[in-house]
Amino acid sequence: MNQERPWILQGNSGSGVKIGYGSITPDYGWHDMVGNVTVRFAGATAPALAVYRGGIQQYQFAVNDECFNEFHILHDYAPGSHLYLHTHWSHIATTVTGGSVTWGFEVTYAKGHNQAAFAAPVTRTVVGNASTTQYQHIITETQISAASPDATQIDSDDIQVDGILLIRTYLSANNITVSGGGVPDPFLHFTDIHYQSTAMPTKNKAPSFYI
Repeated sequence: MNQERPWILQGNSGSGVKIGYGSITPDYGWHDMVGNVTVRFAGATAPALAVYRGGIQQYQFAVNDECFNEFHILHDYAPGSHLYLHTHWSHIATTVTGGSVTWGFEVTYAKGHNQAAFAAPVTRTVVGNASTTQYQHIITETQISAASPDATQIDSDDIQVDGILLIRTYLSANNITVSGGGVPDPFLHFTDIHYQSTAMPTKNKAPSFYI
């Protein structure tokens, strides 16, 4: 009787599946860590839950309104790769002619398994151009970690499986332009972090995660 045998793959740091085609240099593919917009308070900086389209409500942000997100570093994270934060947003006005909004992020990170304390937060902003199309789904991206980080980023070399990112997301400025009427406040639908994935779990569930 035939017996099924498992595939045995290397489990050292950096092992994984890379994607390439033709002359394209193979590299790790991309995955998402997802973050719903979380509002846990009422007050001057709490975004309003407002009618978006039909019976659907979303959070609408005035300048300085804020929400909070937590991201857990997954076991398929490619060590040393960089993190890119996406802000998914739109507006509901028919009079927009252009302009932009500026999203701000206060970010702190710590490794898990009693290895580190949460560091003092860094603050980063990114400008997203407004669409002239009502309800247009806009994704604004910014790189929040780097191998040689500036003062607004965290060090990619510190990122590790089971680490946690705590992020305050806020509307820093609203420079949307309109042909008439008031300037619309944007709706923030979702945030996520793009990260490069080994497409593999880790051999161990705690440090050292790799062979």
